[in-house]
This record gives sequence, C-alpha cells and structure tokens, in this order.
Amino acid sequence: MKAAIENAAEAHRLRTRLDPDDGTKIIPGRLGHIYEHDEGVLGVMVMPNPPRRQYWGCTRVALLRAGFSIVQDGDGEGAATFDPDNPDQVRAAIRAAGIKRRRKISPKQRELQVARLQASAGKAPRATETRMLAAMDRKYHNGTVNENLER
Repeated sequence: MKAAIENAAEAHRLRTRLDPDDGTKIIPGRLGHIYEHDEGVLGVMVMPNPPRRQYWGCTRVALLRAGFSIVQDGDGEGAATFDPDNPDQVRAAIRAAGIKRRRKISPKQRELQVARLQASAGKAPRATETRMLAAMDRKYHNGTVNENLER
C-alpha cells in the first residue's frame, strides 16, 4: 500500500524527494514543503527564506478558511495539517508551499519531441564550432565581411 504522500503526489502531478534532514518523503516547493504528518493526514510546512511575517500571516488565514488545523505557528513560518482527499485543501497547500506541478505532455507533443531528438542525434555542434560560427556571424553583421568582398 502506498503512503498518503505518494498517492497525493501522483494524483496532482507533483514530485517527491527524500528530506535531507530526516530521510522522510516530502513534496518540495519554493516556500516550504508537504510532508506526511500522520497516517492518512498530510501537513504543509510554510518556511519562506528569509522568513516573511506578512506572507505566513496571510497564508495562515487562507489555510484556516480552507479547513486546515494549524499545528505550528511561528512569527514568519508555520505548519498546518489537512486531508489529502479534499481537493480544495490540497490546492491550498500546493499554493502555500509554492510547489510547481510536473508538466503534462500530450501524446502529439511527445511524438514531436521524440522526432526532434532523433533528427538531431549526434549533430550537436562542439563548443569550438559554436564559437567560430558566432564570430563569423558577428563579422558578417558588422560589415567586415562585406567590405572585404567589395575589394
């Protein structure tokens, strides 16, 4: 049986990773992370760096309106628990922690990207070739090549 955090991450196209501090699975974000607080209960930790008192204050009010329980309330950071089966609470937690969803690619977009990669396989220019082409392009646009051709 999967953990609640893995189910939530899969259902909402979110990435998981292991927390370097204690080795638990989290869903990381720019302003905090989502973690498994208890069996079937998730928590959102809001920790902007540097701590912003006003951000946490506004976020705390929004989370309370959505039905969260505040478990830690600091000056500029805090934590709240929520039900992972409630889509409104999950959406609010994702927004509060600044989490980006994984991109969803349509089958047509996937085919185009695969074709593009296959067409360019092994054809990437080396760094020296790229620099030479850029230098030639600059000479051409500066007019030095045109002047030399007229002589």
